[in-house]
Amino acid sequence: MQTDNQLIRRIKKKQDKKAADELIRRYYREIYAFTYRQTGERELALDLTQEIFITVLQGIYAFDEKKAGFRTWAYRVAANRITDYYRSKSYKKEKLQQPLQWETEEEKTVRDLAEHMVQKEEIRRIMDIVVSYEREWIRIFQKKCFEEKTFAQIAEEMDLAESTVKTRFYQMLKRIRQEVQR
Repeated sequence: MQTDNQLIRRIKKKQDKKAADELIRRYYREIYAFTYRQTGERELALDLTQEIFITVLQGIYAFDEKKAGFRTWAYRVAANRITDYYRSKSYKKEKLQQPLQWETEEEKTVRDLAEHMVQKEEIRRIMDIVVSYEREWIRIFQKKCFEEKTFAQIAEEMDLAESTVKTRFYQMLKRIRQEVQR
């Protein structure tokens, strides 16, 4: 089995479709799961995941294996795409115009459906607050909450002091709590 870097070299040198397919296959489920955890919507996560891999393949020539591993780079592309989505006019317009859609299943009660909708709305409200921060702060939040990384891992990946990572994360949490309680 070839390494990620070997596949990337094949893509760069020969525009090898099989190498690109293999690279996508290796990471598709992981990136989809990451995207789904941040959006809470299956269809949206599928669409964004597709866009993420299109961006990855279009930008593969700019990938530098000396700066980061492919997995780290792919997550960065994913995090940036998700952030861009939540900042987009289409998201804000959709959020304002979208009627409530209830998934009806016989075994679900009305209370369960209402709780589900409240949770989705809370996720959207939180993400609206998060995307108001600079990209670096957003990446800290995403890595801690969605990738479940430790502060030490985040600090190392982002080349920041661990205390800086902690401070920014907890400041964001404080602001999110204040906004949500309003």
